[in-house]
Amino acid sequence: MRNGSGIHARPRVSIAARQPLKPKYSAHRTTILLGVLCISAGLAVQQNFNEIFGFVNRPITRVQMNEQWQQLNERDIRQLLQGTMGKGFFEVDVAKVKSAIEQHPWVARASVRRVWPDTLSMDITEHVAIARWGENQLLNLHGATFAPADLAGASHLPRLQGPEASQFQVMQQYQLFSQILFPAGLKLTELTLTARGSWQITLNDSLQVAIGRSDLTEKMERFVEFYISQPKTNAEAFEAIDLRYGNGIAVRNKQQDLTGVAIR
Repeated sequence: MRNGSGIHARPRVSIAARQPLKPKYSAHRTTILLGVLCISAGLAVQQNFNEIFGFVNRPITRVQMNEQWQQLNERDIRQLLQGTMGKGFFEVDVAKVKSAIEQHPWVARASVRRVWPDTLSMDITEHVAIARWGENQLLNLHGATFAPADLAGASHLPRLQGPEASQFQVMQQYQLFSQILFPAGLKLTELTLTARGSWQITLNDSLQVAIGRSDLTEKMERFVEFYISQPKTNAEAFEAIDLRYGNGIAVRNKQQDLTGVAIR
């Protein structure tokens, strides 16, 4: 074809006509196929539900423990898990198991989780007793009390006592006094905070020391300095010490009355 300017124009070709033809309804057929597969799978699961669920819900038969304990033993664990072993994997209430384990007096905290196909994994932290509290309790590193049924194994621990809810204060004072007494080779075996706020200690299971209510650190340092300065035979004869003085110490030897000792 020739246009007005004398230039031949090529006939236009449709781009769509050059593209390969796509099968009609391909997406629709794929959707139908997927639907049929899903229905078939659902029917298979429904028909074999008990067998499939029984496979994934296997009974708990193993216990995995991540710590070596000083106070707990396998018998304790078996008793704490009574009624849990043999239950299906998804039927075990791990929160209930955790609560049961933490009821044991020596357990500070516990974590419990299920590990498929048949295991309970437990991480248990025990209390670490640093002292006896009163007659029937123990005190841990954080100042919390707990009460095991048998305290026979704790007889070597120092005994702390005081008014209700004072255990953390008494524990801190015990640690401070122990540091001050260390250079003199004295062991703090009993510490008491009275209801009136006065402090009393027992050293080496026999030496009684009355400290009072104020200037505790200063008085204890004064006592240690005095004790170290004494001949060993004199120090071994001490039965009671009274530090409730501004600048002196009262000493009572065995089978003797209190005698004042001036400290400048």
